Amino acid sequence: MRGGWGVSGGELALRTAKAAVAGTLRAAGAHRVARAIRTRQAGGARVLLLSYHRAALDFARSARDALPSMIVSAATLRRQLVQLGRRWEIVSLSDAARVLAEGPRGPGRAFVAVTFDDGYADNHAVALPVLAALRVPATVYVATGFTGSEDRFPHDRIFAALRELARRGIPPERASLAAALQPHLTAAAGRGPSETLDRLIATVPHDVLLDVAAGLEARTGLSPLDLPAGARPLDWEEVQDLAASGIDVGGHSVRHAALPLLPLGAVRRELEGCRDAIAERLGKPPRHFAYPNGFHSPAIRSAVRQAGFETGSTTDDRENVRGGDPYALRRKVIWEGSTLGPLGYSEALATCSLEGVFGFLRTSRDPGERPDPPAPAAGSADAERRAS
Repeated sequence: MRGGWGVSGGELALRTAKAAVAGTLRAAGAHRVARAIRTRQAGGARVLLLSYHRAALDFARSARDALPSMIVSAATLRRQLVQLGRRWEIVSLSDAARVLAEGPRGPGRAFVAVTFDDGYADNHAVALPVLAALRVPATVYVATGFTGSEDRFPHDRIFAALRELARRGIPPERASLAAALQPHLTAAAGRGPSETLDRLIATVPHDVLLDVAAGLEARTGLSPLDLPAGARPLDWEEVQDLAASGIDVGGHSVRHAALPLLPLGAVRRELEGCRDAIAERLGKPPRHFAYPNGFHSPAIRSAVRQAGFETGSTTDDRENVRGGDPYALRRKVIWEGSTLGPLGYSEALATCSLEGVFGFLRTSRDPGERPDPPAPAAGSADAERRAS
C-alpha cells in the first residue's frame, strides 16, 4: 500500500480493469449466481458484516497523511450504505448474531451489519451524521486505553515514521534503531511502509512494538502529536454521545494489542479492562468484541466468552454460516478503494465485491487464526506481569 494517495498510471489501469471486469460480470448476472450459491452456503440466509475504521470528509486529503486502506469518505460511505440497502436488510450486530444462531424469519433473506474498529474521533464527527441520516444501526469498537487520551494508536505512529523514512530514502533495514530493536524492523521490512507495518504487528509483542514506535520517532524527529487530527481517538463524551444516538459501543481491548502475542493472563486483563471501562462510562457492559488486527485463537475466543461478551468478530472475509461460532464472526474490511473505479464510485465493483463474486477466488484459510498464547507456568505470575 502506498504511503500517500496519488494515482499512478499503473494504479489507474488496474482500477479501470477491475471495474471493467466487474461490469462484465454484473451484466452477465454473476452476482445473482453468487448470491444464490452463498445463500445456500450460509444455511438459508446471508449475514454480511462490514468492518470500517476511519471516516473523512475528504478522502484524498486524509489519505495523504495516513493509511488509505483505513479511510472511507462520508460521500462514499453514504453511497455504499444506500446501495446495500437496496438488496440487503441493514440490521444491528445483535440482530445479525441472532439470525446466525436462530435463522431468519423468512426464506432467502440477506442481512448486513455495519461496524467501525479502533474508536477514532471521526466515527462521531463524520460517520455518525451519515448513519443517523440513513437510520443505519452500527457498532463502534473502542480500544479504551486510548479513549480520551493524548495517545495515538501504535499503527498510526509507526506508519507515519516509516513513511518519513521512505521520504528520506532510508529503507527500514538501515533505520539504525537501538541494537535490541533494529532486528525486529529488519526482519519485517517489506515493499513499503504498509507492508512493513503489517509484518511488525503480526510478529512483534506489543511492548516491543511500542519501543519500535518510539525508536522510529526518535530517528525521524516525529512525535505522536505530529500525527494529523484525523488520528485522534474518541473521547468519552463522544463515546457517550454515540451510545445516546443508538450506536452500539463494543470492546476492542485496552491497548489495541495483538492478543495472540500476549500471555494468556494479559489477554484476560485486556478484555476485562476494556469491558469494565465501557461499563463504568456507559452504565452497562459491552455486548460485542472485535479482535485487534483480526488476530484470535481458540483460547482467546474462550476468554472473550468468559469475559461476558456475546460475540467476537474477526476480519476473516468469508461467508458467515448459520450455527457457526459466535466468537469467530467473519467481517469484510471495507474502505474507499473497495468501490472505487477509474471515474469514482463504481456500482458494478461494489456489487461484485459485496455479493462475494470476487471472493470465490480466495483461499478458505483464516489469516487471523493464530496458535494459542502460552499459559503461565506455575509460579510465573510475576514474570507474566512483566511480560504484559
